Amino acid sequence: MKRRIFLAGMMICSILWVGCTPIPMKKESDAEVVKRRPISLPAEVLKVEGDLIILGMEKPAPLKEKDKLAVSLAQGIIDSSYLLEGKEVLLNQTRVKVMRIVGNEAQVKASERNHPFRVRDRVSITLQKKVMALKDFEVVVGRNKDVAKYLQEDLTSLLVDSGQFNVVERSKLGTILEEIQLGQTGTIDPTTAQKAGKLLGAEIILTGTLVASGNEWIVNLRLVNTETGLIIAAIHKTGPIHELETEAFRESKNLGGSFENENLDLAGWMMGTMREGRTGKGGFQRIYVDPYEGANGTRQSLAMEFRLGTERIRQHINQEVQAQFRNHLKRDLGKYTGIKFFIKGSENFTLRFHLTIMDKNLNEEINWIRTVVIPTEWREIRFPFASLAARGVKSPQSGRTQVVDNLDLRNVEKIEWLAGERHMKLGSNGTIWLDEISFY
Repeated sequence: MKRRIFLAGMMICSILWVGCTPIPMKKESDAEVVKRRPISLPAEVLKVEGDLIILGMEKPAPLKEKDKLAVSLAQGIIDSSYLLEGKEVLLNQTRVKVMRIVGNEAQVKASERNHPFRVRDRVSITLQKKVMALKDFEVVVGRNKDVAKYLQEDLTSLLVDSGQFNVVERSKLGTILEEIQLGQTGTIDPTTAQKAGKLLGAEIILTGTLVASGNEWIVNLRLVNTETGLIIAAIHKTGPIHELETEAFRESKNLGGSFENENLDLAGWMMGTMREGRTGKGGFQRIYVDPYEGANGTRQSLAMEFRLGTERIRQHINQEVQAQFRNHLKRDLGKYTGIKFFIKGSENFTLRFHLTIMDKNLNEEINWIRTVVIPTEWREIRFPFASLAARGVKSPQSGRTQVVDNLDLRNVEKIEWLAGERHMKLGSNGTIWLDEISFY
């Protein structure tokens, strides 16, 4: 009996000891600490009237880059929005609400009248990162509509790198605006801004338009405070036309090639059906997302159903009959060494992989090529760009073929997978699937 009482007592003590042992907390990663780190700005108390305090503020440090339109625009956004009316901030350790901003002065209201601040006090304003949503910029005058997207991407990178903003994905804002019945070209009024801001958790909405005028781009931006629904600032800048050429904004991010999210993964891909043309007489190709086939654990893939024609048509008499996957987004792949992807076919096919690069010395597009053998089951293919072979180019002056050995990955014009008459019989047909494409 005593032995049983002793054992029961030991069990109770063990349970109590375990229950009182502190549970180790998950250590916060350095990335999380940096993301949440607040920003501090120095200020001086200029005037005190009860719970109202007038501050003279120092603006955030300017961006390091200069003499570039996107940098100038980013600096204007930062200077206009580092404090937002209607938001609460910390003044030293006291919580205050921003009531009004005029130039470099801000009127704030303390929660109590017996606050510790006096005229000429040096204080610190603690700010959290602001959440900004960007509405797609629009080229209202000018033929190159892509310029708006490239400028917006450059501007987004600058704002995030400044450490003062978290930027909401544009696709999310577009979805929200559609839900509250605002068209893509609609004006964001105060009520719309407040609704969108609340749904997104965004404090600022940024909109923009571009106008091509002579040798200049004219850019107009509007920043809307979603707390008040009012325009914080209207920013007007001009820059030389060549600065916003497509060449200046080559995509350097990795290829989104899982095809699970069509809005993101289909950027630059040639989709849809084409009959005859390069596919030859009686030929066709259809590029689509197959929702039933995926490699490496994914659900979907990019598919090409094709039939090579029986002969070349007159308009393409000097060009090979072919069907192709093509991504025509101009890219800078200078930081990558190779490409990998999963591929399969309805039959065993042989394709050619093309990386088309603009050679600045020759002022010609050069195709860098590698042959790829396709199995009937998913297989991962990977190879370094250095293994590609260049097709020679005829010099217009001498008529001789020049050997090209400059693989300049900074100027990629397009990426292609070609099913053509060089490796297949005319009249061949089938389906090829492509998935999980990325650079390494």
